Amino acid sequence: MLDPQVTAALLGAGFAVTSAGLLAQTRAKRALAARCTQLEKQHDADSTHMTALEAEVRHFAEATMPALVDVLARGHRGVPVPGLSQAQLVGTVVDHAHQAVRRLVQEAVAVTREQIGRAARSSVRDMIDEAQTGLHRCQIRVVEEMEHHPDGTAYHQSLMNFDHLVTQCLHTLQRMRILTGSWPGLQRADCTVREVVESARGRINDYARVSYTYEPRTGETYLEGRVVEPVTVALTELLSNATAFSDGKVFVEVQAFQTGYCVVVDDGGLSMNPFQREEAARQLGQREVLDVTTVQDTGRLGFAVIGRLAGEYGFSADVTSTSPYGGVRAVLRIPQELFGYGPTDEEIGADRQAAASLARRTPLPVEAAAPAGSADATPGEPPAPGGLPQRRRRFPAAAAAAQASAPPTGGRPRCVLRQPRPAGADHPQHRDHPRRRTLP
Repeated sequence: MLDPQVTAALLGAGFAVTSAGLLAQTRAKRALAARCTQLEKQHDADSTHMTALEAEVRHFAEATMPALVDVLARGHRGVPVPGLSQAQLVGTVVDHAHQAVRRLVQEAVAVTREQIGRAARSSVRDMIDEAQTGLHRCQIRVVEEMEHHPDGTAYHQSLMNFDHLVTQCLHTLQRMRILTGSWPGLQRADCTVREVVESARGRINDYARVSYTYEPRTGETYLEGRVVEPVTVALTELLSNATAFSDGKVFVEVQAFQTGYCVVVDDGGLSMNPFQREEAARQLGQREVLDVTTVQDTGRLGFAVIGRLAGEYGFSADVTSTSPYGGVRAVLRIPQELFGYGPTDEEIGADRQAAASLARRTPLPVEAAAPAGSADATPGEPPAPGGLPQRRRRFPAAAAAAQASAPPTGGRPRCVLRQPRPAGADHPQHRDHPRRRTLP
């Protein structure tokens, strides 16, 4: 038999080994359980992350990209472009990748639009140049023909009507030129404000409804030739808009203020709602060329024309006020630095010599000698009220020689086309010229 002490020792050792094994097994089970719990949590987190990624990809494809296309490609202003829908993805690789895709789409649309716009504008300008040149030649022929016939004859009136149609066509071409980034296509000499208003009035259909209150203090102030045509085109757009949305008279008044002049156009038609005023203000403040890829209504481009001219030549326009007649009050503000000084003595003398030479070469028209009572025997009568603004010669042919030999008077010839004045002619050092008009 074994010694009891040996037996006890063996039993104790066995118990210790068994206890250690059980303890190790328990710890292993606990570690395995913790690992399983951790794996389950990781799996749940991965599942949540995958769900968020799927939701974000779906949101990017179904919400973000369509909104981005609406804003960039279709030109729908005010459409919000949503960002990430899952807050836990902010700042991650997914967020940076989406931003990179948005930048690439924006760049691609901008480059494509610019290429299309540049090609379209270039083509339009080329076609306009040819058409405008032809219409200018036609108008010159009409004016030359008008010079040979008395003002009161039926033939002269028909020529004026034809000239009016040609002028309207030229204005339409000018609108297209301006919106495509070009200049109006016409250089004019210094003109008075009165002549600018009359010229703008003669370019619209309902010219008879425009009432201009003429005041010598404001009407006889000269506008610099460089901006005469741009201001005339802008005022034409305001008058056209006023007559299109009203039935009665449209009143034009020129007002002097401390830093320049205002041409105020009042109509008694329909006013604009806040949305229309906001849109008009946006277009009047638009300085870029027309984006041909986003034009929706080609019949409402007048404010865009004015905004383009205003940004290029330094005047401004506003249509946010209400007219005292219930319609819209449009104000064209012309700063003082855009006003000129009129023709010089040399230019007046040259014009008189040219008129005298023309009078010597041109015989008197047969219609001028028509018997009293005939249909063409009214050369001296003024046109009927509401008639077209007349395109008159600087000096009547019959009296050109007498005026050429007479001493110069204080009067000014009408505004005509001529070459631009030499550089530096309007420099401040020349403003003491005795024949040039200064602002009051």
